[in-house]
Amino acid sequence: MTVYKRTNRLLLRDNKTALSALEQWVAQMDLPVGQVELSAHIVTINEKSLRELGVKWTLADAQQAGGVGQVTTLGSDLSVATATTHVGFNIGRINGRLLDLELSALEQKQQLDIIASPRLLASHLQPASIKQGSEIPYQVSSGESGATSVEFKEAVLGMEVTPTVLQKGRIRLKLHISQNVPGQVLQQADGEVLAIDKQEIETQVEVKSGETLALGGIFTRKNKSGQDSVPLLGDIPWFGQLFRHDGKEDERRELVVFITPRLVSSE
Repeated sequence: MTVYKRTNRLLLRDNKTALSALEQWVAQMDLPVGQVELSAHIVTINEKSLRELGVKWTLADAQQAGGVGQVTTLGSDLSVATATTHVGFNIGRINGRLLDLELSALEQKQQLDIIASPRLLASHLQPASIKQGSEIPYQVSSGESGATSVEFKEAVLGMEVTPTVLQKGRIRLKLHISQNVPGQVLQQADGEVLAIDKQEIETQVEVKSGETLALGGIFTRKNKSGQDSVPLLGDIPWFGQLFRHDGKEDERRELVVFITPRLVSSE
């Protein structure tokens, strides 16, 4: 038997009976590698709008977390007691057939912000990742000489997904989601150092092909301001103050990642 790695071929020499058996063995082993299309939406959304989407949350926290090799299966009774996590997070599912339209409608109402909508194609057991953000420059002192140099730190939202193609149209997803944002500037003896605040989610989940998974639990705050007034009367100088109201709202939003894996036909 000779192996040609460059062309991914086998050259076999044997008698007719043995070659027939080897041909059947190769046919059983030489299966096409399963591929998965991953459609994701990364959004920040308020709690009311999340309920309107119909997301069924179940909480997983660090005390409940199990080992890295354990898997959460999305069935009729969603249980995530064995999910692995770095912070407390929520996991759930949603009917994703009209998800694109629903998210667009909520965005037009300013009830959510769509950060990214990546589409990835990943092979069986091969990781696929995406990062969105920026590198932040900061000055670093080189010690007693007083000279400074510029270094960079990443402040990005990252997602890495490794799919495992299972039987009966099911897919296991190993997920790692991280959000790194600029923190405080720390004063040190030899200069300033920029801190990066990190939040991470890591879990394994088993879903059906086409089923939408929702991951949340990372919260942000958004300041909103607006004005309600009676038409025309609210525009009158001085007197119009009686007919209008200026308001500010500190709205808490949740970073939610919707992921829909679909098996890609090998034909």
